[in-house]
Amino acid sequence: MAWYILSSSQVANLNSFYVSVDSMKHDCSPGRPKGWQIDQTRTLLTTPIMQVIASKVHCDRTGNSHEFYKFAFPRWVNVVATTTTGHLVLIRQYRFGTDRMELEIPGGAVNDGEDPLAAGLRELLEETGYAGENGRIIGKVCPNPAIQGNFCYTVWVENVRQIAEPRLDDMEDIEVLTLPPGKVASLVTDGSINHGLVLNGLMFFAMEMAKRSSAAEKPEF
Repeated sequence: MAWYILSSSQVANLNSFYVSVDSMKHDCSPGRPKGWQIDQTRTLLTTPIMQVIASKVHCDRTGNSHEFYKFAFPRWVNVVATTTTGHLVLIRQYRFGTDRMELEIPGGAVNDGEDPLAAGLRELLEETGYAGENGRIIGKVCPNPAIQGNFCYTVWVENVRQIAEPRLDDMEDIEVLTLPPGKVASLVTDGSINHGLVLNGLMFFAMEMAKRSSAAEKPEF
């Protein structure tokens, strides 16, 4: 049974808050479609977590050009972690955007040059102290194609257990809890879990469980 442990170099990467421009190049677009031209691209604002980019966008069909804006974020990762009893590991933490406590699954930003799976395992250990086996990517989404170009990956890790104390950032205060899938589904239904990317991750997990259930029901010949 292989438990995922961070190396000292991976832990050292946690000290870097600022997102490099290179880490923001992993976007959703496979190539610009015909009929659209972009020029005069410039960076309006750079923060520790993202950049604000402006470009002049031209539509060949209408002949019109307008200023467009987007947020350049790094790639993100969310982690569905299931225990040996099938419970899910959730976290509760304060979010500045909504100015309230949010119930989520572990996750965070993918560091520059980091593999999304490795990032998911790192974030799981960092935020909860949990590690497990059979970690793999089960889905990815582009969070908001209108104004963003980054991916958010979902990682599933099975048979997790707590092997260490969480290693929280200086502005994190995270409560860790484990709940059965039925309870998590109820929290989604009643709106207690309403983080869009968390719901994406839980959807991918539900799809994986459905595939596993379907495979188990197939008759053997």
